[in-house]
Amino acid sequence: MSYERGAELLNFGALIAFMGVNLASLTHYYIRGNNRTLSNLWPPIVGFIICALIWWNLSPMAKLAGSIWMAAGVAYGAWKTRGFQADLVNFDLPND
Repeated sequence: MSYERGAELLNFGALIAFMGVNLASLTHYYIRGNNRTLSNLWPPIVGFIICALIWWNLSPMAKLAGSIWMAAGVAYGAWKTRGFQADLVNFDLPND
């Protein structure tokens, strides 16, 4: 594997993650938040669009390999949690 191909695969995952962060930010601060202002709306939308455009311009091979790797990860997660039914991970906030 060349350095360029490895970097593209890394970027595939990183850009997916950054798009997820932008969607989470939009959901937390604008959709579910009490302060629905443009300052809480446009930064995550612009960030998502920029990441999506960069992701879209990755090579087809990077998108294919990244998708296969991501599908393998989801399948492994489903297997380890018995179809995402097991309560192996706790996302509850700790008590103060």
